[in-house]
Amino acid sequence: MAQANPFPSHSDVAASGVPWKRLYESALLELNPQLLPGAITIARRAIFDRAEEIMIEPASDEHCALNDALRILHTLEEMAAKEAADYHEA
Repeated sequence: MAQANPFPSHSDVAASGVPWKRLYESALLELNPQLLPGAITIARRAIFDRAEEIMIEPASDEHCALNDALRILHTLEEMAAKEAADYHEA
């Protein structure tokens, strides 16, 4: 029996109207290292989608929040990759 994918697809995220911030926070709070990469991917997609939606608006607090969130997700992704590499070396 095939295992269900725990992460929504790109179209599921767009159709559901789930705010990017909730997906971002979910990625930050994910403790399972096997689920973390997928959570980061979903959050990043939602952030990029929202950034495209507001691209024509003047710079706002949300623009800054989106940029900050992307930087933090990148850092989290790098830390997770290093931790996984360290684990496999041990």
